[in-house]
Amino acid sequence: MKLRIFVLTILVISAAVSLHAASGVLSYIEGDVTLETSEGAQSYAEIGDAVNVGDTLYTAKDSLAEISLQGGSTVTIEAGSVFNVDEVAAPEIETRKRSFFRVVLGAVSFKFRNITDEPEVGTNITVCSVRGTDFTVYSAPDGASLTVVSDGLVEVTSGGASALLPAGAGVEAVVGLGLGEPFEAKKGVYRYDQFVEESFKRMDDDPIGQLSAITETLIQYAKDGAYYLDAWNTNYDEVNAQRQIASEIREKDGADAAEEFEIEKIIPLQYRSLDLNRTYRYHFLSGLFLRRYILSGYYLRVRTRFMNDTENQQWMDFLEAYTNVLQTYENFIVSNLDDEDF
Repeated sequence: MKLRIFVLTILVISAAVSLHAASGVLSYIEGDVTLETSEGAQSYAEIGDAVNVGDTLYTAKDSLAEISLQGGSTVTIEAGSVFNVDEVAAPEIETRKRSFFRVVLGAVSFKFRNITDEPEVGTNITVCSVRGTDFTVYSAPDGASLTVVSDGLVEVTSGGASALLPAGAGVEAVVGLGLGEPFEAKKGVYRYDQFVEESFKRMDDDPIGQLSAITETLIQYAKDGAYYLDAWNTNYDEVNAQRQIASEIREKDGADAAEEFEIEKIIPLQYRSLDLNRTYRYHFLSGLFLRRYILSGYYLRVRTRFMNDTENQQWMDFLEAYTNVLQTYENFIVSNLDDEDF
């Protein structure tokens, strides 16, 4: 895929001047914690292991992991959670990168200290912009998310809506319903197990309606991803056009003039390519995580209810809706993923 090759070229060219976000280190572990690398290799995590870009951590029941980041920041991954580490281009600081943390499932608490580049935290349906703060993100089995702020400010965005949360505030986003109104929510008072029970109730009360909402979410991910991919293609063509101009300047005015033109015109376009690439990837990877960790849970929960009654009309209706979601995923998401994503 020319997209991935081109972006890789930019990364190689700019590696000498880019200041990559530092890897975290596992500083505390309780119970069973699995570390999966970006290449897909899995191993039991140990204290001192590096957590690099592309890695995913899985905490088992009654387990916990803590990651220490540069500058005294920490990330605490609670039991039964799936947590992914990524890195994105910071468009306002073109020679730097910033961390992107994804709470796929479970509960993860963040304490950011002395940060120079604001990180971002995402779930299956929200993105949190951080402003030097302490907060917890909960991602429920039905794909819903809850953000609770203990200190500082967090801006939560979902489906075009946003909410700025001060300390002691929270906001919930539900698949199919979008972002709710902020409410008073203190950490330790609003419990994750309560949030999970509410998500199970939504699944049990209207499983087909919930599947329809997931289908719509996948389609929206595909539309948004296609939009940014089209923007990337336009940017790609512009880079090539500017390179042709740079070649003409080199022949006419010399190497110094061409280099000055490249710095002024081409390099900003290359960094824009990085930003468009990560945005495009974000939407389709969100579809992948929704399929892998949320949709599978739906199926297992409902399948268990009808284990001995597979001729039940409710089960057959659910199976039809579930198959429709899978077809949507296959038709709109899979073709835009890379082999290493699976």
